Amino acid sequence: MTTRRFSPAFLLALAATAGSAQAATTAHPRTVPPAVARSLAQGQHIDIELRQGRLTLAQANALQDARALQEQQARHLAAGPSGVAAALALSHQQDLLDWAIRSGDTQFLSAHGS
Repeated sequence: MTTRRFSPAFLLALAATAGSAQAATTAHPRTVPPAVARSLAQGQHIDIELRQGRLTLAQANALQDARALQEQQARHLAAGPSGVAAALALSHQQDLLDWAIRSGDTQFLSAHGS
C-alpha cells in the first residue's frame, strides 16, 4: 500500500474549505448551496495564497472580484428555478477560478468575462 503525502498548501486549502462550509452553514440555518459554499472556500483560498506570497495584491483583488460575481450568480441560481446549462456554466467558471488561484494567472478573467 502506497502512503500518500499531501502538500501543506493542499491541507490548508482543504481545512479552509471545510471551515468555510461549516461557518456558512452555521451562519445560515438552511442549507448552503454547493456553489455558494465553493465560492466561500475559494475566497479563503485566495486569502491564504496572498498571505503566503503566491499571489500579488493585484492578482488577489482580481480573483476576489471574479469570485464575488460568481457567488452572486450562485445565490441567484439557488434562489429560484434554473436550468442545468446555467448551473454547468457556473461550475465551469468556478473551475477556471480554482485554476487561476493556484497558478496566479488572472489573464483569463477578461477573456471569459468573469
